[in-house]
Amino acid sequence: MPTTILFDLDDTLYDTASPFFKVLEHYRLANSHSDEATFALFRNHCDAAFELFSSGDLTLAESHIMRIQHTFADLGLTLTEEEALDFQETYQKRQGEIILSPGIRQLLDELKSRNIPIAVFTNGPEKHQMKKFNALGLERWVPPARIFISEKIGFPKPHVEAFAHVQAALKASPDQLLFIGDTYETDIIGGQTAGWTTLWYNHRRKPEDEKVVLEPIFYSVAEMHQAIHDTLLKRKEM
Repeated sequence: MPTTILFDLDDTLYDTASPFFKVLEHYRLANSHSDEATFALFRNHCDAAFELFSSGDLTLAESHIMRIQHTFADLGLTLTEEEALDFQETYQKRQGEIILSPGIRQLLDELKSRNIPIAVFTNGPEKHQMKKFNALGLERWVPPARIFISEKIGFPKPHVEAFAHVQAALKASPDQLLFIGDTYETDIIGGQTAGWTTLWYNHRRKPEDEKVVLEPIFYSVAEMHQAIHDTLLKRKEM
């Protein structure tokens, strides 16, 4: 069986910052944060809110309100629940306009031409993530049986049950799976714990101190392409 290459969705196949900043530009913010620092705040609050949603402590709407209100509070602006939901609604509309990151289409085309199975493995609500999947046109490369979304699985990454479910569904052994993601704690630690090969797409240059990464770290789509090539070549030679 050939190696199956699994990709995380958000911030791996497309840039999640783009729709966020298109909405944010309509707000007057008195802060000195850079664009990257602002988005990092939002992602941190997204992760915290998603954990509470996954554990059943918040509804999906409540998690959206929480992450937006906390982000704006860090930026010096207080939003009501209604204002936070308005931001979320506009943000979701912008997410319907997302496109694949430059170079990703060519990479997926090459993998498909080489008959290498491609899958998507993402955290999030099924309906919401499928909207992004469809907006990106990923059905061209990824069949429905190889779309794995945490809400449908019943466990989010990095839970071992999520990785075990995907592995069983693909009828694969750990050495037949290569997972590429941008989030160290969920994608890389989760994948390594499951015995998969992982590649950390650290394009936002998150701190790497004290992180134990067994496989290569890369910072651009071009480097992603090369890392995949090198990994597949090494497996072929074994």
